[in-house]
Amino acid sequence: MLHKGDSLISQLISDIIKNHITDIPRHHEISFINDPKLGDYSSNVAFLLAKAQNSLPLDIANALATKLTKHKEFSSVSVAGKGFINFNLSDKLLFTEVGESLKENFGKVNIGNRKKILVEFISANPTGPLNVVQARAGTFGNALVNLLRFANYDTIAEYYINNTGTQIDLLYESFLARVNELKGKPAAIPEGGYNGSYLIDLAKKILESNLPENEWRNHLLQTIISMQKDSIAKLAIHFDNFAEESTFIPRRELVLKKLKDLTYQKEDAIWFKSSDYGDSEDRVFITATGRPTYFLSDLAYHWDKFDRGFETLINIWGPDHHGYIARMKGGISALGFDREQLIIIIAQQVSLLRNKEKIVMSKRAGEFVTLDDVMNEIGPDALKFFLLMRRASQHLEFDLALARKTAQENPVYYVQYAYARINSILKHAQEQNIKTSNQPDLILLNTPQERSLINIIIHYPDVIVTCAKNYEPHHLIYYLLQLANSFHKFYESVRVVTDDEKLSQARIFLCRAVHRVLQETLSIIGVSKPEKM
Repeated sequence: MLHKGDSLISQLISDIIKNHITDIPRHHEISFINDPKLGDYSSNVAFLLAKAQNSLPLDIANALATKLTKHKEFSSVSVAGKGFINFNLSDKLLFTEVGESLKENFGKVNIGNRKKILVEFISANPTGPLNVVQARAGTFGNALVNLLRFANYDTIAEYYINNTGTQIDLLYESFLARVNELKGKPAAIPEGGYNGSYLIDLAKKILESNLPENEWRNHLLQTIISMQKDSIAKLAIHFDNFAEESTFIPRRELVLKKLKDLTYQKEDAIWFKSSDYGDSEDRVFITATGRPTYFLSDLAYHWDKFDRGFETLINIWGPDHHGYIARMKGGISALGFDREQLIIIIAQQVSLLRNKEKIVMSKRAGEFVTLDDVMNEIGPDALKFFLLMRRASQHLEFDLALARKTAQENPVYYVQYAYARINSILKHAQEQNIKTSNQPDLILLNTPQERSLINIIIHYPDVIVTCAKNYEPHHLIYYLLQLANSFHKFYESVRVVTDDEKLSQARIFLCRAVHRVLQETLSIIGVSKPEKM
């Protein structure tokens, strides 16, 4: 049945429903409710069956509810709205499941089955400091990698360094302009170049170093790469690999050779028949000047990913890459791979506010808020938490002033405070010589607040499955806030440590269960767990 740590209440309910339906619909969903007035979980199966059976969802729901009520796993089964079937779980099931919550593998569902996944994220051109949009991709990617590993996928995190090409040339030309400017010579940033003041600082340092000019370009590139890696380290994001574009140059020739019959020459450039593979138009592989395009290099890189044995490739790209998706999927399809094995997630723009006033940034003028700027102001924990509060495809804005507050209106503080508060409770219990028990009398937990908290705890494995299957770690933020809110209500409504030792042990067990789930989930999203606040 369920008692092995990877238990899923939604699967249990689905299995029971299947006993009464010959062919359960594919898109059947069991949704978490946790509202005593409505139930604990809800099924939409009646709506899915209505069309096939030419019946009203309400009639189907009523008929099914009558059959489902007899199952001991439910204290009640009711029909809501026009045909939703709502379930209240039995106390026995609640206590049995929450009793598993302190076991080592609680929540660690095996939906991945060690499938090999490569997640590539950030992968910013090494042309300047990382910004908050790249921080969003980094935060999302880091959480996704941790989540997939928690769900037993064999997952690797990789950063791709574009260390060749036009952007690197523009960077160096912009840098030389800053050098000439410092020397009092005429200087102009090239069109499409980089205006940021960071190049002035780098130009000063390189002039002071007396480094030979023939080493400037490589030194500049390595310095900026090191700056970016330092920012990533401060944000506590880990990469297993840093892959450099230059290492895949020989594979470009292999791509050209393999796709020879799908290329043609026009206006002295070599074009790939991308439109034959779902793209809006054909794309250039080699420019008229003989320069390979990023498209060709990216196909070489992705071919290498497949050769390394990865079954799924997940790329997290910035908001200006929508038009690139079709050509990349078409390209890997032409190379002989399944285009569905490449999953592209776009991390949308981030707008920063300070006291509800928008911070104006101008990329053209080189004025932008760097990742380091934001971390210095609000810290890495608040930054990561806020960056994960929306689906990656949604535009995100957050207020730096709110992120700095040490009050419950600041969501990351609210969650971390729940964790720290439990530490305090456990310390107090120890001081009162209350012995902890891994098998307390949980039936003593009979208040509405305790029941609600138990329900949220045992919902955790379902949350992990939903997030991992859909590549959506932002749902973990909603879950953390829900769990923290339920815990704070519980704490404010009852005394945990009382004169009744058995009741104290049961409530301490519940606190430990919340503590465990908070600890695991905060680790997945990469946010610290303060012992006290």
